[in-house]
Amino acid sequence: MELTTTTYHQRGEAMMTQTVLPFKLEVTNETITAHAGLVVFGEFVHGLGLNALVNRNLPKPGSGAGYAPSAFVEPL
Repeated sequence: MELTTTTYHQRGEAMMTQTVLPFKLEVTNETITAHAGLVVFGEFVHGLGLNALVNRNLPKPGSGAGYAPSAFVEPL
């Protein structure tokens, strides 16, 4: 199953069009930080449904005001 296809930007540069998750990757000449790639990993984790898996398999909060287990795992 192919998740992405390659298209070309109006300037002729290759661009990956995302077909599963709602964003596109493009080439840029702008200055970005080393953490810019974290969004790709975050969307990958979201696409896998990791939060639901964590919430199903880790203990639930002990009180009604507690946080879901994924609230602790996702930032890691």
